[in-house]
Amino acid sequence: MNLIDRPDRDFLKFIGQLPPQDNYIPVQSFNQGAWYWVDKNTPCLQIISPAPHPWGQEWVISPIVDRGIKDLVKAPPVSVSLKLFPLPPLDKATSVEITRQIEHGKFVHTQEKLYHFVTFSYQHDDSFVKDEKQLSEWVTYFFYPKAKQ
Repeated sequence: MNLIDRPDRDFLKFIGQLPPQDNYIPVQSFNQGAWYWVDKNTPCLQIISPAPHPWGQEWVISPIVDRGIKDLVKAPPVSVSLKLFPLPPLDKATSVEITRQIEHGKFVHTQEKLYHFVTFSYQHDDSFVKDEKQLSEWVTYFFYPKAKQ
């Protein structure tokens, strides 16, 4: 069973809003009552929503790593889904500010305090770097603690 099929999704939950809609491409849904989008620069990040227009409102967001096969220990991750649930959360969830950034460099790092981040190779027509000295591009999602009101 991969993580997307897990009955217990209590392992990681956040409350927050998605980055702007212009960063995503809609994907046809075969599940009634679920809408899907993928990041326009990487098919490895998708959004799964119970609403057709999830932008501009807060959700309980559960990042779910899909390893594509049943061995959760040895298999490398193939994608990450941000699965959205309506508020209020039934149990603990951390309020976050989600930032989507395009990074340039050999690797992605931050010294800022955050709860979670995922990063993907930026994909476009010439997505594979031919020259080892050339900097790579990364699509990175940072989950920063939201300032207390």
